[in-house]
Amino acid sequence: MRTRTLLVLASLAGGALAGGCTQKVDITILNHTDVSRTVQLSVPDETVTLGAVGPNGRLSSTLAVKKSDLPASCRLSAGAGAQQSFTVTEDSPSKWWFHVTASGQLAGPYGKDDVHVETEDRGTIDVPVGRRMKLK
Repeated sequence: MRTRTLLVLASLAGGALAGGCTQKVDITILNHTDVSRTVQLSVPDETVTLGAVGPNGRLSSTLAVKKSDLPASCRLSAGAGAQQSFTVTEDSPSKWWFHVTASGQLAGPYGKDDVHVETEDRGTIDVPVGRRMKLK
């Protein structure tokens, strides 16, 4: 598992962050596809590449936003048109999970009590209709 920390600052030249001055959210991206995905996080001032998540793998990162910048609109993308927008507020949970579904869509954010279920379309089953017999 790979972990990175991203500090979102109103000014990139800003000073040090004190412990109580930021809202931190741990983000985990789970890839349910059979191809590697490059994950990017966009915040109002910049876009950062968090890294690549391999097939059926996971990537974790910590997003820290100055409380004075809340609410912060963000967008997570995982290649091939898979993207999801979300907003970090003072009430945001400390952990969120996103899923790149088997069909290539990005779903989330999910909290610790939310459940994500991957389903598989196996097509239809054709049942041959036998000859009808007349009962006496």
